[in-house]
Amino acid sequence: MPDNILVATDLSIRSERALRRAAKLAEQHDARLTVLCIVDEDLPQRVATRMRDAMIEDLALHCEGLDHGHAVQRVEIADPVQGILGAIEESGADLLVLGVHRHRPIWDLVYGTTMERVLRVSSVPVLLVKSVPHAPYARVLAGLDMSEACATAIRMAHELAPEASLSAFHAVHVPYRGLVAPRGSAEALSPFLEEAERRMRTWWQGADLPETLAMPRAEAAGRTELLMRRLSEIGPDLLAIGAHSRSSFTPTILGSFTEQILRDPPCDVLVLRR
Repeated sequence: MPDNILVATDLSIRSERALRRAAKLAEQHDARLTVLCIVDEDLPQRVATRMRDAMIEDLALHCEGLDHGHAVQRVEIADPVQGILGAIEESGADLLVLGVHRHRPIWDLVYGTTMERVLRVSSVPVLLVKSVPHAPYARVLAGLDMSEACATAIRMAHELAPEASLSAFHAVHVPYRGLVAPRGSAEALSPFLEEAERRMRTWWQGADLPETLAMPRAEAAGRTELLMRRLSEIGPDLLAIGAHSRSSFTPTILGSFTEQILRDPPCDVLVLRR
């Protein structure tokens, strides 16, 4: 379970949800809570200083009435990503909480969101909060890719929400599926699914996953396609995923599936990169 939670906020409505969720988690797990505001260092110094002074007062108001009795408040002038990473190290945080980002298509395409940029260089689990936190998490959904990051994300999600139901899905890519099984033939797909389930059973035995999580059946589908199905069936309030690149030469890439989720999250998302 988290002992030290860091939440980064820009005092917007989006960040307010993250602040409230972080406070609830800190109260639930008796964890230390640090609230961070960053003023972009690219602003003129006089403007940045004035904004920092105003943010100090605004942050104190935002922290009033939190579920957590006391939160350490920090307001800094820095590069947003470097400021967050520095605060993680200085505070000893073991969980970072962020709100959903403001959608900026061109900037996001070229530079990525702040969350993506943080995840590319940090192994600290990140919780992206989209929904208003009315209650503890009740339904957790996890995507399985048989990686250590995936297993750790599931364990972390269970620690954050020990009373929540746990479900998982495993999508199997079938190359040239239209040729191999043009009508979705179960017989044609069977060898791919049997091999996937054999590999999943082997991985499962050493993954140290929560006992309340049942091993899912492998399904021949795209990851996004299967995720959308499970979202409709289960209605999770937390999605747990492990983020990693398939290429050892590009360790700072999150993977297209993870990036897609982060840019349009269906619910709150817990991401752990390895």
